Amino acid sequence: MEPIPLRKPEPAVLRDGARVIIRPIRTEDAPRLQSLFDRLSRESVYYRFLELRKELTSQEARRLAELDYEDQMALVASCEECEEELIGVARYAVIPGSQPREAEAAIVVEDRYQNRGLGALLLERLTAYAVAHGIDAFVATIRNDNRRVLRLVERSGLPAEFELEAGTLTLRVELKPQARGEAVAPDRKVPQERRGG
Repeated sequence: MEPIPLRKPEPAVLRDGARVIIRPIRTEDAPRLQSLFDRLSRESVYYRFLELRKELTSQEARRLAELDYEDQMALVASCEECEEELIGVARYAVIPGSQPREAEAAIVVEDRYQNRGLGALLLERLTAYAVAHGIDAFVATIRNDNRRVLRLVERSGLPAEFELEAGTLTLRVELKPQARGEAVAPDRKVPQERRGG
């Protein structure tokens, strides 16, 4: 039995009291993903895609919205008073043949909802869903100056490893149930910001 099957929308509350709805993505969300992309700042687009992009095409949006809910999964968030407008997305895609079973993961939150706890809520629920489906770890490649994601991982309490290479950071976050609640090990702390020079 899945701990958080999320078969239907689930209400949640952000740190500032704002109410949101979190649910599995649906095929008809494709145009809503495009609208969310259009509202993202250049910085948020760059951090999410590791490049500056002008648009999310209809074909790309359909591919991101049509998932199997097993090896590929995405959760979307909307504000309670406007459920048709997406304000955040968390997703994973299993890496074929990986042992232990790993999945590439990504989270994006609309700029006006950043730093309000939405990313943490999405990560928590995506993690629970992934564990229920036999996934052992999330992996992601991010910019090494993407402090929001680094803080998000650190605050999650999940054991994480970081590998720095040519301006990008590869993260591996353990999702095993017994790892829940553990602090990040001293030798696995988020890399410190570079000091001026």
